[in-house]
Amino acid sequence: FGAVDASKSNCERFLKGGASLVVYPGGLDEANLEHKVEGVEPRVILRTRTGFIRLALKYNTPVVPVFTFGELDAVDAVNLLPEWLSKWMQKTFRMSTTIFLGRFCTFIPYRVPFNMCIGREIPVKHCPDGTPDGEIDAEVVRVHALYKAELKNIYDSNKKLYGYENRELIFLCDQEKDMR
Repeated sequence: FGAVDASKSNCERFLKGGASLVVYPGGLDEANLEHKVEGVEPRVILRTRTGFIRLALKYNTPVVPVFTFGELDAVDAVNLLPEWLSKWMQKTFRMSTTIFLGRFCTFIPYRVPFNMCIGREIPVKHCPDGTPDGEIDAEVVRVHALYKAELKNIYDSNKKLYGYENRELIFLCDQEKDMR
């Protein structure tokens, strides 16, 4: 499928070559979050970073928000370690301590449909190398706010259609700001 590591250097190499990128939010941090809590409706938790927006500004590439319904139901996340040890290992070694199980308690995912919903393109202001940091930061904040708003719009417009009506979409970056 042409999948590569989402490192900054890889992304820059492809953007310099004129390619479009699809960056899947998530990864180690989100994979290890507790999405299903007993007695509470499942949540959809996203940690929205801004590195991809900075690259979009540098290479004058619009950002297109996409949400795929069904991914949370494809496997069950199981963590057998105590929470403190799991968090220490994740932070220290940048490794997941979560095991993902599907059908028949194997690594084969459950048969669930994935429904990809694509939002409106968000144009960006071109900020090549040499652009003052303050100008870049302001544009990152603007685009990030539009990105989250469009992602929320995609989610809210389609959640009932795809069985997520009882799941709350949570942007972890917003919760972290609220905790300060």
